[in-house]
Amino acid sequence: MIKKIILLLFSGVIASCAPEPSGLSQPKTELGLLTCESMNGVSVYCGYRNPEDLVLVPGGDALIVSEMGGFLVDSPGRLSMLNLGSGERQRILIDWTGADVTWGDESCGAPDVAAFSPHGIDLITRSDGLHQLLVVNHGKREAVEFFELDQREGRWSLAWRGCALPPGDPYVNDVAALKDGGFYVTHMFNKSMPFENVIERFTNGENIGWVWEWQRDSGFDKLAGSDLVIPNGIAVNGDNSKIYINDYLGNRTVRIDRRAGEIDGSVAVQQPDNVTVDDEGYLWIASHTHDALEQSCDAVTQGPCLLPYAVVKVDPASMKLEVVFEENGPPMGYSTVALKVGDQVFMGSAHGDRVASRSIAN
Repeated sequence: MIKKIILLLFSGVIASCAPEPSGLSQPKTELGLLTCESMNGVSVYCGYRNPEDLVLVPGGDALIVSEMGGFLVDSPGRLSMLNLGSGERQRILIDWTGADVTWGDESCGAPDVAAFSPHGIDLITRSDGLHQLLVVNHGKREAVEFFELDQREGRWSLAWRGCALPPGDPYVNDVAALKDGGFYVTHMFNKSMPFENVIERFTNGENIGWVWEWQRDSGFDKLAGSDLVIPNGIAVNGDNSKIYINDYLGNRTVRIDRRAGEIDGSVAVQQPDNVTVDDEGYLWIASHTHDALEQSCDAVTQGPCLLPYAVVKVDPASMKLEVVFEENGPPMGYSTVALKVGDQVFMGSAHGDRVASRSIAN
């Protein structure tokens, strides 16, 4: 079984093993798409490198984009923005001096800035009115970094405000901020575990991942009821009483009741990556509809990787699913996040040069 696995794709990460022909079609570089033209009802915004996750800034005029590096090699990435008015990619300045680092763990020191490698992100307005961006960072350590988002003279900027280091040897993925100042972060598997063992254990259906809860006073504690095959995206509802976790290779999204510490709902979703919650409380999930063990983006060196995907909407009460749209072709593929902004859904990808959007207006 192990020798037949070409690669494992989850939450915007790619791990390659010895390739053998699978018989399935493989994406390739599409030179005709490098001009970055919108088509087939999908608008595209280029100039990014692996825009794996997205959040909307306060006021709704821009998205923060997490441009991810490589999987397990922890190559550097960056944070940037998409101006929703102009459709242009913009830089976001980061102050790394750490003038105020009181938001994270007191024992957590500054990151290696040159190695900064963002993955999952989440944005919340704190009780003190300040905007806090949490970023999973793989750059020479597995950490959740705290940033303050601020706007002055019409320009957004970030200032590093501290960090927290999950215990043990985790490979973490996505983060969800809590109103009380804490957060949840998904632990996919132990980073030092030989990857062949990771593959063998998840193909046997073993739960090798879980979720950590962090609070400033108590540090990290494992979330009760969160043992899953490989937990990926995570989000919380408006009052933070429910936690939604995408079990990527378990092919489901689960709902955990925070007070009871147990799963109290789930829905079948093929390879669910990131999950976001809209203003009405509905879940929006990017679902990968390719064969995760037999198809890869390896041959795509420029432009988008046109692996098929679907965007699904889930009712948080009934956990019933609606397929909003499915894509299998240009100009966008392999979506890792679906973020509803007004009557548009914006999508990012873990392998490619573009963010995309599609209208869902009736």
